[in-house]
Amino acid sequence: MTNQRDVQGPRTEISVSALSQCSFSIAEEYATEYLLRAEAGGPEATIRVPWPRPFWFLRHHVALSFGIHEDILESGRRHDEVRFHWKSGTRLLPDFRGTMRFRIEARHTRVHVDGGYTIPLGPAGYCFDRVVGKRLARASLQELADRVAAYLTARESKWRATHAAVGEAS
Repeated sequence: MTNQRDVQGPRTEISVSALSQCSFSIAEEYATEYLLRAEAGGPEATIRVPWPRPFWFLRHHVALSFGIHEDILESGRRHDEVRFHWKSGTRLLPDFRGTMRFRIEARHTRVHVDGGYTIPLGPAGYCFDRVVGKRLARASLQELADRVAAYLTARESKWRATHAAVGEAS
């Protein structure tokens, strides 16, 4: 995506997605569980940079908040989207605002995450963002989307296993 100037300075927008082996009808509920744990300060609130050296060690705990709103991009059947915001707690890393949406893909759910951040540290931050920062941010956001998709898959799998065992006991 392109950088845009706003009142606070240059802004970077990013979009990523991940496929979950979870039914669309329950995906939002499972994602809400995951985000509630992040909002409470659990390990889900750790943003990771999944890159090789020298960035493999970069992990940062953020203060995350979110809310459920009507999905404004989907023209079909009404459903919700998750709008979230995290504060990095440091001037070196940007705060992030984004939206998580769920889309049916065959028998599964695609998790789309879109959002952006205002580049910190003025001209030096802008240069860093152009050279490597945006790639680090995209990799971190992709890792988050992958973790949410994996959580949805695991919850769906657990539910199916539990209900299959109940069906066998009957």
